[in-house]
Amino acid sequence: MVGYLIIIVFLYIWLSSLTEGTDLHHPVASFIILFLPVFFYNLLCETFLNGQSFGKKIMKMRVVKIDGAQASFGSYFLRWILAPIDFFFYGSVGLVTMLINGRGQRLGDLAAHTTVIKLKTQTKLEDTILASTPVDYEVQFYEVKQLNDKDISIVKEVFDLNNKKPDLVVYISILNKTKQTLEKKMGVQTDLPPLNFIDTVLKDYNHLMGTE
Repeated sequence: MVGYLIIIVFLYIWLSSLTEGTDLHHPVASFIILFLPVFFYNLLCETFLNGQSFGKKIMKMRVVKIDGAQASFGSYFLRWILAPIDFFFYGSVGLVTMLINGRGQRLGDLAAHTTVIKLKTQTKLEDTILASTPVDYEVQFYEVKQLNDKDISIVKEVFDLNNKKPDLVVYISILNKTKQTLEKKMGVQTDLPPLNFIDTVLKDYNHLMGTE
């Protein structure tokens, strides 16, 4: 963004020199037009790049809803429109807000019910599934065959969050959402607690795929 600003300053000076004394000489309008990409940078990037700006892509970060779901345009808009308040006085407003709520959310995130998460590097399936199940293991949900490798990789990441001491409220919400999604995709209903159900799904999948 700084690089772009430097470029448009020189471009603005060049255009002004070319149009000076003509009907096309509108320095204020020209500067505003050139500045628009910077003004809308975060909103446009997060909207069209699935919650990421180019900086977030480099840092492997993404804006998501607090329950882990994909954020909507409305959420991105709230974060963007409140950004000037968060960055007021050298970012102190946003920093204080993040420290007080304890979830890394600035004011815009609180309003939009979003947060910024760190993305894990993509791993192969053999790096994400659980250890092999016993030969005499009894499968509880044969419907796991409705799932694919990508589904199981995501489910395993959710399960592994349990070992990273996550925020309890957020983690429970993610577990419930994951269970509901799995039940819908598999076409089953169960009274098992979310974490137990997810563990069972992983074991069932490993056992069935390992015996085929």
